[in-house]
Amino acid sequence: MAVRRLQRPVAGGASDTGLRDALIVAGLTVLALALRSARLDFQPLWWDEGYSVWFAHQPLAEMLRLTALDIHPPLYYALLGGWSQLFGLAPVALRLFSVVAGVVAIPLIYVAGRALGGRRAGLLAAGLLAINPLHVFYSQEVRMYGLVVVWSILAVLAAARWLGIGGTDRASGGWLAVYVTAVTLALYTQYYTAFLAAGL
Repeated sequence: MAVRRLQRPVAGGASDTGLRDALIVAGLTVLALALRSARLDFQPLWWDEGYSVWFAHQPLAEMLRLTALDIHPPLYYALLGGWSQLFGLAPVALRLFSVVAGVVAIPLIYVAGRALGGRRAGLLAAGLLAINPLHVFYSQEVRMYGLVVVWSILAVLAAARWLGIGGTDRASGGWLAVYVTAVTLALYTQYYTAFLAAGL
């Protein structure tokens, strides 16, 4: 009589994969930080950066009035003003605000990529963004582009979760609230994200 051999399940397989992914994402985040924080003092603030700093230090009412006439909305300038109050007006200190936004985008895009296409897609997205030259460049500028990437990734993630894209069950209205918040923040940072919202 044939005896069926029972295969013992490998203990902790899923948790081992999760730990490995977490370590990879942590490594990519450290790499992103190293790339984005290198040579932040390579040159003085240039025209657009100086424009950002000037806007950021206007009184709030004046900032709102001026940005109503400008091509960029006020949120980034308001946040930059608060940041500079804490960390000063040196070029390195000002550029660090964009560095932080650029680094935060790495684990966030991993989560979004995983929600949309699985763990490999998430890791690939995080790896590509970590070394993307254009993203590194804009993560070193005193401009709003690094921050708007964070809001945009968050909006994509929230839309995927709410709609149940990527094999996940359709989530509750909480993710819809996250999506609306992320899109609103993105629009108050960069008007062109209206195209992203329309596409989603």
